[in-house]
Amino acid sequence: MSEEITEIGFNAVDDWSVEDFYTFFHQLNILYNRLAVLEDIKFKQNPIKLKTALYGSLSRIPLENRLTVKSIEIHSPGDFNLLGLDKILIQMRGLIKDFTYKNRLEREAKEEQLSHEKEMNELKVIAEKQNILAKQVQLMKDIGYDQEQIDAGIKALYDPLKQLEDIAQRKKVTLKSTNKQSQSDT
Repeated sequence: MSEEITEIGFNAVDDWSVEDFYTFFHQLNILYNRLAVLEDIKFKQNPIKLKTALYGSLSRIPLENRLTVKSIEIHSPGDFNLLGLDKILIQMRGLIKDFTYKNRLEREAKEEQLSHEKEMNELKVIAEKQNILAKQVQLMKDIGYDQEQIDAGIKALYDPLKQLEDIAQRKKVTLKSTNKQSQSDT
């Protein structure tokens, strides 16, 4: 298995509950470990019982190859309140209400205009997810696993991937671009 260390980063904008925070990073770690186990099996060319290897993946990853934290910046969107003269604050509220309403109408018009592009992007995401899983299926076939083992392997990869996707959508998590790309990204 390659020993080159690179990084992956995420941006998030919404509030997070402790459960969402824990689940996102826990599932990210599970997915990382399971993919690392598959790479290790491929590298060593020594097929072992796949379900056991994947579900016990944490214990199979050497400490120096485990996912670690480079940095975390934790904060939620802000909230502030102002005190002032009620007549002025009522005027301010009316002005702000007017431009937020205008912004909402403009945003809705843009959303309608982009709905087709959004649908196409969603289809591309689904296709890419299937492509990624298909590559893992092919890897497991190349290693020599039977269909039952492959099915267990795909479930082991899909479960954390699905949970990560759900949280990422709810919390508007995006993948940071990086100047350093792993060899598989290039």
